Amino acid sequence: DAERRNGFCPGKISGRISFVPRNGAFRLPCRNFRYVSIFATGVILNMQFAVVDVETTGGSPHVDRIMEIGIVLVDDGIITETYETLVDPDRDIPPFVQNLTGITPKMVKHAPPFHQVASKIDQMLADRIFVAHNVAFDYGFIKAELNRAGFFFETSRLCTVKLSRKVFPGMPSYSLHKLSNALEIPDFKHHRALGDALAAAELLMLADKRGAIDEIQKEIRGGVKPAFLPKGWDEKKIQTIPRTAGILWFHGKNDKILYICATRNMREKVLSLLSNVNRGPLSAVREGLFDISFESTGSDLLAKLCVASALFKNKYPCNVAVRSPSDVGAPLPDMVVFGPGRSEGEKVVIVVRNNQVLGFQFVDEEGSFSLSCVMESLRRFPESLNLVPHLRPVLQGNRFRVVFQ
Repeated sequence: DAERRNGFCPGKISGRISFVPRNGAFRLPCRNFRYVSIFATGVILNMQFAVVDVETTGGSPHVDRIMEIGIVLVDDGIITETYETLVDPDRDIPPFVQNLTGITPKMVKHAPPFHQVASKIDQMLADRIFVAHNVAFDYGFIKAELNRAGFFFETSRLCTVKLSRKVFPGMPSYSLHKLSNALEIPDFKHHRALGDALAAAELLMLADKRGAIDEIQKEIRGGVKPAFLPKGWDEKKIQTIPRTAGILWFHGKNDKILYICATRNMREKVLSLLSNVNRGPLSAVREGLFDISFESTGSDLLAKLCVASALFKNKYPCNVAVRSPSDVGAPLPDMVVFGPGRSEGEKVVIVVRNNQVLGFQFVDEEGSFSLSCVMESLRRFPESLNLVPHLRPVLQGNRFRVVFQ
């Protein structure tokens, strides 16, 4: 009775207890059920989504691990399948996380490790748009876990936090629980993976019902719709550019470099530049744009250092002359700066000597290395180029670790 008063009544599907939300949503009691959302009346047809939520032991996909995963598949605006499992994280679950999620070491003691369910998860997510509330968090953990299990994972993403800010402006909070209450979305089991994934799926379909298809497509695309494209390119090819930090090169005829830039999100930057017809750096050469190439760097800091070095040595038609930022502060001591690498298991080493950023090299994150060996293979910056102003601001944060020599 208490459950009915709260708007839920228990049902059973394929041997698992599920809950049927109020307001007319229902599930059909069969193995491959189709869950009809109360909001499934929009136009997200011919789209296949995987709405995902993970509960983890902490906030870093490199250090922490998944302990529960929930997946909701949405086909043509209808939830067609759900999946949930606890996962043995093979590490301690902090008391704060236990209190937040209700997941205890006893609950995951006999759960499968991630590598045992990796194939199933990879199959469910394949060729689908990955959706989550704060998608960078869930996507980062899934990608890291699948990579450790031997699966390459890269797909289009959609963040329901960003989408909600556009479609439902002025909300006092955009946390999933408070947003669900404000929008009268059925409150599934909060801070458990499948419950949160179901709530995010309802949020997606409500946004679609409110006519947000353009915003949904923009989020999937990774940015605004381009006004022009390189010769022979289409929007599908832009989807191959990752949403990670790196360097972009825009090429003209005969592979001539027209423009180079550093960015925290390469795909978003490309779409932004290709949408600016009148005043962007590429607007004057849009008819002569033939190709785009890119290189992931792991951080926008390294991208900025490399681009500053390239502009110091070369001139490109669409890059205006930029004065180096002034350096205010005491000379930097000799140090080694460690930062994120381009992929799981890698880190970058940036060497500073005599108040000069000498260069960088990528090394294995887990393995030991000799600084003398790094110096031998160092990718060096020009000696007369002062890169300290680019480096100094990040030393005050916690993304980079500094070891003084």
